[in-house]
Amino acid sequence: MLDVHKPHYSDAPALIKTPSAAVREYARLHVNTRDSDFVDSAGRTLSLRGVNLGGAKFPTKNGRTHISDGFFEGMYDASFVGRPFPLAEADTHFNRLRAWGLNLVRLTITWEAVEHEGPGIYDEEYLAYLTALVEKARLFGLAVYIDPHQDVWSRFSGGDGAPGWTFEKVGLDVRAFQETGAALVHQTYAGDKSAFPRMCWPTNLHKLACATMFTLFWAGNAFAPNFEIDGQSAQDYLQGHYTRAMVKVAEAVFHLPNVLGFGTMNEPLPGYIGIRALDKLSGPLKNDLMPTPFEGMALGSGFEVKVGRYAIDSLKCLALGMPLSTELTNSGKRSAWLPGRECVWRQHGVWDVNSLTGLPRLLEPNYFAKKDFGLDFYVPFTKAFARDIRTAGHADWLIFVEMPPADLGLCPFPIFDTEHLGGGVVHAPHWYDQLTLFLGKFVKWASFDVQKGSPHFGAGSVSRLRSRQLRELLHQAGTHVGGAPTMIGEVGIPFDMHEREAYGGLVNNCVVPTMVNCEAALCATIDALEASHLSYALWCYAADHTPEWGDGWNREDLSLYSETAAREVPLESDPHGVHLGGRALAAFVRPYVQAVAGTLVGTPVYDAATRTYELVFRHDPTITEPTLVYVPTAVQYRDGYEVYISDGEYDLEMQPAKAGGFVTVRYKHDPRKQIHTLTVAPKGGLGKGRAPTGIFAGMAGALFSGAAKPVPYSAPRSSPPPPFRGSPWNPRKAIRNPTSQTAPEGDSRCTLVHARIRTPRGTRSEHEEWGPSEALVLPEVGGRGAVTGSG
Repeated sequence: MLDVHKPHYSDAPALIKTPSAAVREYARLHVNTRDSDFVDSAGRTLSLRGVNLGGAKFPTKNGRTHISDGFFEGMYDASFVGRPFPLAEADTHFNRLRAWGLNLVRLTITWEAVEHEGPGIYDEEYLAYLTALVEKARLFGLAVYIDPHQDVWSRFSGGDGAPGWTFEKVGLDVRAFQETGAALVHQTYAGDKSAFPRMCWPTNLHKLACATMFTLFWAGNAFAPNFEIDGQSAQDYLQGHYTRAMVKVAEAVFHLPNVLGFGTMNEPLPGYIGIRALDKLSGPLKNDLMPTPFEGMALGSGFEVKVGRYAIDSLKCLALGMPLSTELTNSGKRSAWLPGRECVWRQHGVWDVNSLTGLPRLLEPNYFAKKDFGLDFYVPFTKAFARDIRTAGHADWLIFVEMPPADLGLCPFPIFDTEHLGGGVVHAPHWYDQLTLFLGKFVKWASFDVQKGSPHFGAGSVSRLRSRQLRELLHQAGTHVGGAPTMIGEVGIPFDMHEREAYGGLVNNCVVPTMVNCEAALCATIDALEASHLSYALWCYAADHTPEWGDGWNREDLSLYSETAAREVPLESDPHGVHLGGRALAAFVRPYVQAVAGTLVGTPVYDAATRTYELVFRHDPTITEPTLVYVPTAVQYRDGYEVYISDGEYDLEMQPAKAGGFVTVRYKHDPRKQIHTLTVAPKGGLGKGRAPTGIFAGMAGALFSGAAKPVPYSAPRSSPPPPFRGSPWNPRKAIRNPTSQTAPEGDSRCTLVHARIRTPRGTRSEHEEWGPSEALVLPEVGGRGAVTGSG
């Protein structure tokens, strides 16, 4: 068996042997769906908070997009082993993510990573690495959903996803894309790589390379019926290879219980499907050189064309849709097609060359408008994909469905028959504040509604815009996805905003880095998500982020982590450096309810200004397990905190500094009451003996007729938490020798217990160093070593 602590994979096939039939009878990591909720095996409603693992979209060697060396030469032998990070570093990263309160990883993988060497040749070493990585996540209690990632089809068309050989099979020459305008690619960008236009890669979606590949992938049978690859229709060939590559991944990880399921494809693009006029630009996204679809076809066939140049921050371009200038493109009259091949769309009569003028002319401007991308192509594909993935893995795996970002306005959202998909469907759209993302500016009183083309001014108007957008996504799940749960698959903010002030702005003639705007932008984003009580996965965590090149991909800089980031948690609160590298931690590492034993009354509220969290819920009498609330003591409550409950009792699971210093409150409500309140606040934040004072104070007072009896607990900053030895999944029983410390006067119902653990190797104190392979285990509910209170 492979030692996953060592950076070698020589016996990789041993990791992906097919387990026995008994192994298939497994218990998935306590996450399922019930109507529009995520629930665990006890029936509690779950809040999933996750992160996308960045850095997995490009190869391990020379994969960053600003590196040109070996770009084309390494097309077939690119290795993704060690992406998103080496196994030797996995413990450190997963421990950090768990300390930040995250319980889910959206694991980005690419088709290229699995099948880069050629059709039907799978990278077994990568599959072994991937399996070991998911197993590592399991040891830290992290659920995983596999995200088959792509952006504008492939690395060779300016994004990531498909292997380079897919272009060759269609007849496209990847080396000619830059000159012919078939794609804008960072690696082949003619100018200064550090000046590559901001958020320009999405403009490839309607350029020749990306649009042709996606049209053939989804709808080759409908729009290119005469075009075949190795005796198959282009559609059947491309979809077949893509699905089989993902099936290989499913077969490799199916025995791991923390795999929740698969996405179908990240931000699937329709290509040309649905375009009503090929001689016009469609959609709001206009940046850099923007040929119309027809101009792109002509450029790719060796014609020189005057093309409009746009700027994303130009009012003229944004409001009027007019270019800043026009430029003659492909003056060398190079073809984007390989020798002996020609444009597939000319072959099918979309356009031709005027015999008199010798110039291209458009014959069928609405050729691709006859079909609906979602209804006619994506839905049937999703049904077949879900069937094949579940056959290779588990019938109860969740299937995460998504369409192109709504802001792009590419196509209507289809109605999914979730029963035909086998149930277990999750609506997984993406949501970003577009003004912040594309312009790199956060202004709390200004935003822009890309879908409607309207600006919003005033903090209230901006807040309502965010709320409306998220409500629409929730509503869409009810009307189009059978009432499935919604999880925002991507959401985040750029950390290079405001002229890279996070890396050093000029203040009083001194270079002073500041996270003020980044933290404010991320806080506003999380506030909006929490106000709709949405589960989400932040974009992203890039383990090898650098200040110079950000996440390493197309100059994006959205990583929550950077090795060079200034320390945000003081050394005395983070002696093991678990939180080192975290950026804007105070914005997203905050208290929240992880599992609630019933249904919420209103929405749980965290007030960032006072660091107060309030939860109100109505219990479900069939649920016997406690409500769980995550409390980030090292990040938010270094000077202590207080827990107030309206009834019942609670205990605390306290993790040591080695695990990042966080607490899980296990609240056991009084079943004689219907409505229950729990509040977390800084020490002294609410005042001893006072009831919650936030927006639920009036509600709580009315519900309990003034009889609400808060049970405060102040966790002193200097009190070390008790360590617990063993695996989170197979906890070892230990003989505890507790010593009690009485709580302050007036809080006599609450006792803090410090424990020493006696193991076969002897008694260990709470300050003993842990070995690198030792994991943490949470104590039993109500067990010795917990802090309990009764109300």
